Amino acid sequence: MFRKLTRFSRNYFLLVFLFVSNIGFSMQTLYLCKQDGINYRSITRSGTPISWNWRFNGGDIPTSVLQNPPTITYNAAGLFYTYLTTVFDNGQTFEDTFQVVVKDWPLLPFSFLKDTSVCAGTPINIPITTINNPEASYLWSTGETTSSITVNRAGTFFVNILIKAGNRTCDSVYREITITEFPLPSVNLGRDRVMCQNQNLNIDARGAPNYNYLWTPNGEISKVINVNLPGNYKVIVTNEFGCTAEDDINLIDSCPHYIFVPNAFSPNEDGLNDGFNKVWNFTPKEYEFRIFNRWGQLLFLTKDNKESWDGNYQGKPAQQDIYIYEIIYFDTDNKWYQFRGTFFVVR
Repeated sequence: MFRKLTRFSRNYFLLVFLFVSNIGFSMQTLYLCKQDGINYRSITRSGTPISWNWRFNGGDIPTSVLQNPPTITYNAAGLFYTYLTTVFDNGQTFEDTFQVVVKDWPLLPFSFLKDTSVCAGTPINIPITTINNPEASYLWSTGETTSSITVNRAGTFFVNILIKAGNRTCDSVYREITITEFPLPSVNLGRDRVMCQNQNLNIDARGAPNYNYLWTPNGEISKVINVNLPGNYKVIVTNEFGCTAEDDINLIDSCPHYIFVPNAFSPNEDGLNDGFNKVWNFTPKEYEFRIFNRWGQLLFLTKDNKESWDGNYQGKPAQQDIYIYEIIYFDTDNKWYQFRGTFFVVR
C-alpha cells in the first residue's frame, strides 16, 4: 500500500567510524540532508596513532585535531570532502577521505492540478511543476515514478514528492487529485445500407433530442437527415457536458448506372435539340464534360453536370462537322470513369 509520507525531524546526526587501516588510503561516500550533522570517530586497527588532522570541507567547523571531533553540521547543499591525516608512532602517515553529498530541502512550492471532471475515457495528464526542485523524486499511487502521469479513468490519485539523501528522506510533500467522469452521448447510425441515387432515405442518429448534431458532408444539425445520394455520412453528437461521440454509415449504390449521349444535335434555335448533353440516372461526386473538334482543339469545358454545349465556340457557331466528346467523373464508389465518343453537328 502507498501511504502519505511525513517530513523527518531536522535534528539528525550520523555517527561515522573511520577505520584507519594499513592500506594508506580509503574513501567512503555519505549522503546527508542540509542541516544534518556527522559524528566522526577514528578507530585504530593496527599501530598507535599519535596525531589526527581533520579538515571538514563545507562543515560548520573547518578543522579539528581531536581523535573524535565534535559534531560537524552541514548547513548548505553540495558536494564536500572530509580529509583525515593520521600519523603513527612508527612514522607512517595515512590519508583518508569522506565524500559528503548534501541534499537541499525543503521542497519549494509547485503547482498541482485541482479536482476536475472529464468526459469518460478521456486521457488527462497530471503534471508536477518542480523546476526549482531538480532533485525531487516521485512515488505515485499508480506505482509510477515520473514527474507526471496520464490516466484515463475516474478515481483519486496521489503522489509523494520526495527529496532523498541515500536512504534518508530529507523532505516529502503529499498531493492528491480526484477525477470524475461525465457520460458520453449515445449515437448509432446502424449498419451500412444499399440505395439507389435519387432515392430519398432518412438517417436517424438515434440519440437524445437535446443533443447537438453536426453531420458531414453537408453540415446538417438535426437528429434526422434526408439524403438522396450514396456515400459516407458521419455525425458528431455533443451532450450537455460538452462530451462528444460519433458514428458513420456507408450508403452503397446498388443500382446500375447508365449514360446516354446522342450522336447528333442541331443548334439552330428552333427549340428542339438545341443543346448537346448527356442523360444519366446518377450524380457523381466530381465531373467534367469536354468537347473537341476533329483536330483535338478544346471547344467546351464544364464541371456543371446540368450545363450543355450550345454549339458555339468563342461566340460563333461551330461549323457542321463531326466532333468528339469526353466525360470524366468520380462516382460514389470512389472510382474514376471516362467515356469518349463522336457526334455530328447538323446545321
